[in-house]
Amino acid sequence: IQVFNEAMHSAMSTDEVLALIAESNEFANVMVREEELKGLEQLMQFCPFRVKYGIENPAGKVNILIQTYISRNTVEAFSLVADMMYISQNAPRICRALFEISLRRGWSSASVKLLDLCKALEKQLWPELHPLRQFGNLLPDI
Repeated sequence: IQVFNEAMHSAMSTDEVLALIAESNEFANVMVREEELKGLEQLMQFCPFRVKYGIENPAGKVNILIQTYISRNTVEAFSLVADMMYISQNAPRICRALFEISLRRGWSSASVKLLDLCKALEKQLWPELHPLRQFGNLLPDI
């Protein structure tokens, strides 16, 4: 909570929100393994938002895996799959908590940004993409 209180402000960008979630103490046990570096580097190329920390930092790894999860990109390394499942279960909860904090403080722009990210985490769909993309492989490429 102390990290959130110090880092949150009324005009947060998506990059800052993703970095804040990745810095959460909930992900303190996520470690970067030597064999994951190449896979993380490949996944980072497809991240739509800037990753604040590098791939060697646990917060950077969490940030990359959050963006990979929302983008529905495939992860091949077993350890990354396990970490991504853990992150996908906890990141929406943390994002909702941040949304509640910004809502109670009356920060409208931060609240909208956090609510969009909460929905993106739940539906695995970036807000700027067409809603039909949530159906995945049911629809052919448009």
